Amino acid sequence: MTPTPTVSKSRVALTWVMMVSLIFVITTCTFFFWRNHSAPPPDESAMGPSAPFVHAVVFLFFGLFGLVVGVVAYFIVIGTVCFTFNFNRPVWNTVKAKQYILNIVVVVAVGSGAGLIISAVLSPVLSRMGFQGSQASVLPVVVVLVAVQLMQLWFLVWSPVEKRLIVKRLAAMGITREQLQGATLVGLSNPASGLAKRFGSIEEDMGALWVAPDRLAFRGDVEQFDLTRDQIAQIERRADKGSTTMLAGIAHVVLHVRLPTGIIRQIRLHVEGLWTMGQKRRAMDALAEAIDHWYAGGGV
Repeated sequence: MTPTPTVSKSRVALTWVMMVSLIFVITTCTFFFWRNHSAPPPDESAMGPSAPFVHAVVFLFFGLFGLVVGVVAYFIVIGTVCFTFNFNRPVWNTVKAKQYILNIVVVVAVGSGAGLIISAVLSPVLSRMGFQGSQASVLPVVVVLVAVQLMQLWFLVWSPVEKRLIVKRLAAMGITREQLQGATLVGLSNPASGLAKRFGSIEEDMGALWVAPDRLAFRGDVEQFDLTRDQIAQIERRADKGSTTMLAGIAHVVLHVRLPTGIIRQIRLHVEGLWTMGQKRRAMDALAEAIDHWYAGGGV
């Protein structure tokens, strides 16, 4: 059996520091650039005593509007699998490109909306603390946007899209929900892929994997295959140091498959359709244990 590797805690901590720092640096630079190049705010004292109240009402209105639009858009994107309506052909490459763009739109709408609502309440307090003009209004929005991005490092808000895509695509191929009950939803990737392949999502295919007594059966959006024990030269666990899965210390299952030409193909597995990185780590460990047991001749 392949021993379960222990991903270095220092490496996990370093990944967290790098990701959080990157988010803060980009956001801070953007905020200070905006502050130094924005037009000076109007003098609210010249606008009368009702100016702060009007300011709060306007921010509250636009905040609620943005929040509602963002939440509604999120459920529409999930329900339509990123506006995909034909599952009789491969769709994953198109969906992951649309998901990348829609994620930005939804996150900005929800984050900005929530930030404006908070700003309507906190901007007077920040003004009394010394923040000038629009700085007091924009700072809560920036903080909320950063918080949303940090949340997405652990909580996988687009996991329902992955699950619905796999279910609908395999249904179009004749595979029922009942048959999927015994499968693990997985994505496939190539461990040798460069940075260019990581745009949006590193997975090259999405589907379901069955651990049957005599084979591993994969049915995916792009390819379908069955692997016997003789076709697998090696099974290993390997962390992807360039992926956010390092945040949970996930060690992926990598299958070394012997092709008819004699070439060894490496297939990295990703568990899909889960809400948190922690769930992904536990599901990957369970999948690795099942595959190891099968490979050792123990069946399922």
